[in-house]
Order: sequence, then structure tokens, then C-alpha cells
Amino acid sequence: MKTWVFPCLAALVAGLAWAWYQASPAPVGEAENPMLWASDRWTEWRCLPLEDREGVTRVFRDAAGLEVTHVEVPSEALPSGLVQRPWRGGWLQGAPEALDAWEEDPGEMAAHWREEPGFDVTLVRTNGGWVWRGSGTVVWRESGTATDAGEVWLTSDFPEPWWAGPRGWAPWSEAAPTPEDHLMAEGIPLSAWATRWEGGGRYTLEDPMVWQNDVDRLTIAQGWDVEWMDDGIVVNGNPSWSWTRSSAGGQAQFEGAAWAFSASPRAGLWSPRDAREGSVAAEPSPPISVASHVATGVHGTLGAVCNHRTKQDMDVVYAEGKVTALDVSGDEVWSVEADVPLGGAEDIDIYANGKCQAMFCTEKALHLVDVKGREVPGFPLKPRRGVWTAWALVDYDSNRKYRYLLASSATGLVENKRREGETTPGWTHKPAAGVEVQSPVRHIQHLRLGSRDYIYVGRENGQVELLKRNGSSRAQTPVRVHASHPPVFRKGSGLDNTSVLFIDATGHVREFTLGQGAEVGISGLTRADGLEWRDVDGDGVDDLVTTWQGESTAWDARNNPISRPGRRD
Repeated sequence: MKTWVFPCLAALVAGLAWAWYQASPAPVGEAENPMLWASDRWTEWRCLPLEDREGVTRVFRDAAGLEVTHVEVPSEALPSGLVQRPWRGGWLQGAPEALDAWEEDPGEMAAHWREEPGFDVTLVRTNGGWVWRGSGTVVWRESGTATDAGEVWLTSDFPEPWWAGPRGWAPWSEAAPTPEDHLMAEGIPLSAWATRWEGGGRYTLEDPMVWQNDVDRLTIAQGWDVEWMDDGIVVNGNPSWSWTRSSAGGQAQFEGAAWAFSASPRAGLWSPRDAREGSVAAEPSPPISVASHVATGVHGTLGAVCNHRTKQDMDVVYAEGKVTALDVSGDEVWSVEADVPLGGAEDIDIYANGKCQAMFCTEKALHLVDVKGREVPGFPLKPRRGVWTAWALVDYDSNRKYRYLLASSATGLVENKRREGETTPGWTHKPAAGVEVQSPVRHIQHLRLGSRDYIYVGRENGQVELLKRNGSSRAQTPVRVHASHPPVFRKGSGLDNTSVLFIDATGHVREFTLGQGAEVGISGLTRADGLEWRDVDGDGVDDLVTTWQGESTAWDARNNPISRPGRRD
């Protein structure tokens, strides 16, 4: 017999043995749970109960698209390109490169896994944390501190889509009025925080029993299904559909993906979290009204400030934990470490000597930075308690006697500072009767109407205060302004011929006179996600410019579109 026959026979026997081994029953003993051993390479874990027999199938996927399936009984035949290997009493199936990537190195995914027999359970590693779904949902927020690492939000049997967070932070717009809109239109006081789903929500009421007759009347008129709770009502839904409030901000589920606020707890910008692709949607910066800043975290360009040394403007931008000033060539002039700013940056000449500084504010501090990147003495200004929720730089008479108006989350009041951060004498914020100071201030603006000054203070619940220079109430207005975007104003000589323009909960532009609360002008004619005044046609008169999904439109004084300036990316 030729010598080459023996190696061939040996190879044939080995191949037959391997084929028999592949098709043989599972190794003796109970199969171990791979969720206790898998590594963090796999960013999507799923456990599916078998419908026709006892047991489960467990699937692991990574960001590159590799997939490993764990079964307790081996398959007699596999699709082309897939193999199976025994592992701790069970079997791993997948492409050879996927099985080669398998290693026993449990980490964060294993720590966040939850067993729930009988349910289709999924754990996904997102850019912002971990999301587990089974009979309910658990979300762990991404955090670098041990104290936050255990924070969870719990839900149960949620519909899709849904979202939970403060009013005005919806990740989508609804064309028809929501139950929340109807309740607020009747003056029923709702907490800004709620859990919302299509056609309903779970809303917290102040003194629920006081408003029961009003709610019952609306329920009959609208055909709602309402269930009363200790703290409020559930409209067209299940009382278990509620998220525990957390400092992490809002979360949502829609368009087949988990969404979250992408910057800070008050960032009104939603980004989809796709664990498989590891992507985050682009974050457009909303237009910021001059000297008016809302507590919305802003990435990108904050504004332009002067450089008195070069006599040129500098762009002030925020990225990766730093506020940076760039010259016309794009070179860095100065850089300051800071949290996400609340709105834009402003030019200021604090010493009235022709030397410019840049002012910007975060939740933790108001900053004033000179051309060398140094904080001016007395800065940064930090809140004694809580955080800043809105701010404005005011120069009443254009004489460089600046005032820094800062809203505190701890008191719900506006503080007034000047010079190197000292308190302005004579200022005391005195809200009028009925103003809910527990609702955070989101917008501050200075209006000069005729010979009078009005300090516009807009709260998250839509209430508006019009203050004097000393902080006391100057006038009342019936208008309630949706707080999701900074409002703009069409100014007249007084309140009756001055209107406020804002974006409502459905994304439509609304315009009401501040004096009588009459709906006027462009109200309801268009949708927008940004408003500003800008001279589009070069006639020296500012035009109203609305932006919707990146497209800008200018409107004349009769509210007719006069041009489309194009996309503002």
C-alpha cells in the first residue's frame, strides 16, 4: 500500500469524527448561561423563548455586524457559511470570524443583564447608556461616577412611540392638539414633566380634586378614557406607563429607535442612539435671539465677539467641553473649559474703555473672558444653590452700564448682577399673584416699548411676567408662551400693539399681542423650529425669518413669503 494512503485515511477518519461530533447531542450536563460570560464586544444581547419547546435562543451582535447565537441543542443543518462549536454544555453558532471573536470576559453588559423567563428580552449598549427591554424597560444612564452608575428608570409594557420629559422637549411634532394642549387651554395647571404617548399621557396636576369637574367635562367632550391617580390623571393609557423622574433628562422611543438628550440634562436636542452603528444624529443649533438665552445646551457656534486688538470679530464656539474663540483664519485665540453653554455668547465692554470681553453662561456659572482667555475679576458667577436656567445681558440705555440677569432653579426668581459680579442695588424680583415660581424661568429679554422698559420673563409652564427695572411687576399679560424655543417680538409703542411670536407644541408659529392676548399676524400660517429677525432684502429693515427642517423663509410685513434664503445647516 502506498505511503500516502495512511495520511488520507487519517484525515478522512478525523473529518468523519468531527462531522459526528457536530451532529451529536449536547454535551452531558446543563448548558451554562452565556450572558454570564460574554464580553462587552457584543453591544446587543437578546434572549428569545422557544415557542415549540422548552429552552431559549440567545443572540449576540457587535458594532461591526458580527453575530453569535447560543443554543442548548445543536442544529443538524446550518445555513451556508455558518458553523457551530460546543461551549459549556451548549453550542455557539455563527460565522467562523464571529466565533473566533468570542471570549469569556464579562463586563458592563453582563452587569446590566436581567433574566426574565418567558419574555423576549433585549439589552442594548447605546452611546448614552444601557437599555434593557423585557416586560418593561430599564435605562441606565452613562456616567463616570459611582453614585450615578446605579440610577435606573423603570417602565412597564410601554407603547411605541412614547417620550418622557419636560414640556416642550418633544422629539416630534403632532399636527392635532394633544390632551395636554386641551387641558392647558382650559387653565388646568399641569406639571411640566409628564410621560406622553400617541393620543394621551400621564400628567401630574396640582390639587387634582379641585380640577375634577373641569377634567370630567373635557373627558366627555373629547371622548377620553381617563383614570385618576393620587398625583394626577392618565389619559388614554395604562397607569403603569410612567417613568421615574431623573436628573438625566428625557428619553423616548420612536421611529424604531431609542432616543435621548445628547448634551446635558437640559439639552432640548434629541439624538437617536443606534447601538449597532454607534451613530448619533447631527445636532442642529437653534437660532438664538440677541441677548436672550434659554436653558438649552448648545454645541457649535455661540456667536461672534469683537477682538479690540485686531479690530476684527472672533467666532466663539463650543465643542468637547471647551468654549473657544477663533480668529478670521480659524486659529485659536483663547480657550476655556466649560460645561455646555445656555445659548449664545455676547460682546461686552465691562470697563467702558474700548476693550472687549466675551460673556457666556452655563448651568453652573456665568463667565466673562477677556481677549487673553482670562476670567475678569469676580467671575465666573456661580449660583448659591441649584443652577442657572436662563440669562440675559442688558444695556438699558446703550451706555455700557450692563446688567446680568440670571434665573435660579433653586428659587425660581431672577437675580440681577452688575460690574464685577456684585448684586445690583434696588433689585427684588417680585412675581405677581398666581405666578408659579416653582416652574423654572426659561427666557429673559429686555423690551423698550415707547419710553418704558419691560423685562420679559418666560417660564417653562408658559407663564409670562413683565417686570420693571427694579424687578417688580409692571404689567400682566394673558398670553402663555410655549417654552421650547426663544420667542421674538414685533415691537410697537406699547403692549397692545406689541406681539410675541413663538413656536407652539405642534411646531406652528403663533403670534399674540401682549396687551390683550389677541391672536394676530402670522399666527398659524407656517411651521418652524427657529425664529429670528434679519434684514434679508437689504432695505435696512429686519424681516421675520422662520426656519423649518433646515429651510429658511423670510416674510414681509403682511406675512407673505418674500424669499427663501436657503438652508441653514
